[in-house]
Amino acid sequence: MNMQALTDLLRETLRDPRGVAAALMRMGVPMQARWVALALMAVASALLTHVGMAMMLASDELGSTIMMPSPVATALTQFGVLIATSAIAAWAGRWAGGQGRFADAVLLMAWLQFVLLVVQVAQMVVLLLVPPLGVLLGYVALALFFWLLTAFVAELHGFRSLGLTFIGVILTVLAAAFVLALLLYPVLEA
Repeated sequence: MNMQALTDLLRETLRDPRGVAAALMRMGVPMQARWVALALMAVASALLTHVGMAMMLASDELGSTIMMPSPVATALTQFGVLIATSAIAAWAGRWAGGQGRFADAVLLMAWLQFVLLVVQVAQMVVLLLVPPLGVLLGYVALALFFWLLTAFVAELHGFRSLGLTFIGVILTVLAAAFVLALLLYPVLEA
């Protein structure tokens, strides 16, 4: 895939996310390549997160007193989150009567993460040039995340209704956050 094809696919993702999801799943990408894509997205996300944090901390007087995890720890955490998101998207959708596979969820989450990384780079540039617009772009990125996630999950499982899929995504996010809070509570209390 060359840069022009990648740009076209990115543009088409914004125009027709379900169509792109279907096309990605039909590509027959081997599972090993799907794992590599997910890992690369985790590493790229960690690097951008650390660059963004360094930019913010450099402009903050307290920046030198804040401890950040290592980029490796951030990448491993991000990789775990992407795997968990893929598993939850596959499992929750199947529980709701969908037909999606975990392998396809991994591929779609890797692509979703790529799209969000492109938006994150744009946001970092805008934050440098016009900070208030950078904050606004953050809200746009959050809306884009939920819109694409909803469309990808709907296509993954063959759901017709984006509205019902969106409700399912929100309920699943809330349930996952609740379970995570229960699991982390003893650790945080110690």
